[in-house]
Amino acid sequence: MHEQTVCTLVHDLPVTQQCHFVKNTADCLANMKLINYLTWHYCKVDIRSRFNAFWIVLGMLIVSIYVFWMMQVTINYYFCPILKVIADSLRMNESTAGVTVMALANGSPDLFTSMASRMQMSKYTFLSCMSQAMFLHIFVAGLVILTRPFNIEPNYYMRDFGFLFLNIVYMDYIHKKRNGINWLMAIPGACIFVGYVIVAVIDQHLLMARIQKLERRALEVGEVLQLEELKPQTKLPLRRHEIDRHSLRQGGRHKLIFRQFWNTVAEFDLERFRKGTLMVKIYLVTKQPIDMVLRILIPVVDMEKPLYGWSKLLYSLQVIIVPTYIAYIILPAEKIAGIDIYLFILIFVVPLSILIFFLTRTDTPPRFFRYTSPMGFLATVFLIFCLTAEVNAMFFTLGTIMYVSQEFSLATAICWAISSNDLVTNLSLAYQGWPRMALTATFSAPVFGSFVFLALPLVVHTLVSAPDNVHLSEGAFGETVCIFLEVGMGFNMLSALTTNFKLRRACGFLLVSYYVFFIMVLVLLEKGVIHAYGV
Repeated sequence: MHEQTVCTLVHDLPVTQQCHFVKNTADCLANMKLINYLTWHYCKVDIRSRFNAFWIVLGMLIVSIYVFWMMQVTINYYFCPILKVIADSLRMNESTAGVTVMALANGSPDLFTSMASRMQMSKYTFLSCMSQAMFLHIFVAGLVILTRPFNIEPNYYMRDFGFLFLNIVYMDYIHKKRNGINWLMAIPGACIFVGYVIVAVIDQHLLMARIQKLERRALEVGEVLQLEELKPQTKLPLRRHEIDRHSLRQGGRHKLIFRQFWNTVAEFDLERFRKGTLMVKIYLVTKQPIDMVLRILIPVVDMEKPLYGWSKLLYSLQVIIVPTYIAYIILPAEKIAGIDIYLFILIFVVPLSILIFFLTRTDTPPRFFRYTSPMGFLATVFLIFCLTAEVNAMFFTLGTIMYVSQEFSLATAICWAISSNDLVTNLSLAYQGWPRMALTATFSAPVFGSFVFLALPLVVHTLVSAPDNVHLSEGAFGETVCIFLEVGMGFNMLSALTTNFKLRRACGFLLVSYYVFFIMVLVLLEKGVIHAYGV
């Protein structure tokens, strides 16, 4: 187990030593990303003045709201269209896409982070995973249902519920083993998510086979109704724009190339600006720089737009920009023969970009364009990862300044920061008419998160420690969160059963209210008013 000095100990030191502490403590540095908010607060501000501390806290809250806004724009206008194209290209239905594409989309930054830290674990890993599962499966799922009530297929719901509940109960069980955990106990925990994906893929193939069987024979009235009910479960609700490539080929390859580039990058809702109120105009003008930066950094293939949103010059530039900054984010300090890795990537992609520029046209998107969604997917994932990391750093700083315990911060503010991208993504999907994919993601994302941060590191530690066992503890907050999560899943199941799997707004209100009650309990635990489970 990896133990370290926690950052909240800064308050036990004299004011003159606090700046040195936050600059040299691993726990403080590890939670800061682009901007070191802790150094700014403890080294640049006279923290003996409560007035100064108040304005620092207020400023970080305002900045966090702006970052959330950027994240919302990124997900709404770039990430969701890319998810649609990927799911459509792989011929997935909403349920399978929720288990695979959505889980990987939301969890891939966590996977890279975990790999970069060499699968390290701490005594708070269990608490962190259970808190995120509580937030996603109870609160986010409730908001998804409130946003767009819908009917869910019972077999998919029971499958998703079963795998999440199995994951939680099994991790709870092995953490309570007094004799410790060996590799034979750890490996099944890592297999749960793998089994989940396999079952989801098999489910879709069985559904397609069932539909094909019905289509090949003469049907009775009941079977016709059954077929009409099954077919929508295999398709995604996309309004695809058809492209007639022959009629579009007019003029030269580079015709109006700069106008196409400018219209794509600087697209502005002029009609809404003219008719809008003053606040709407301020909103549109403030949002425009964000949109322009994101349009350059994220290649989007939108099947519902004319020409799929193709811009020849912009795409040629993105082929250079996207791989370079992704390599910089993943491996910022890695070198080969003394040269940074991202420079090697740059040397490789420049000739490719030139080739694409001279072989494509402005009036017709190339056939491979729709299959470059993975590049846009990675670009969006890593931008969201950077934004989420900044939110996490701000919440960590606020928790440290306000002198709350590490356990309480992990179960509340840090959990919200880490899961903020999931919140925005799922609500955006629900609002755009994809509530089943969004709800499925609230099952699959916690299982994948547990797989990345808890199950895989546990397998590594047990294999390294063999034949000795690894001794872990849930902690007081961890056991409390786990129990509330299991009870909350029971409420979720009862909501679905009592409404015949017609998830109404009453179900969403129940889940959101339960999460608010859970937060109130955590506050009472932090204040010492009540005792945690297991204490």
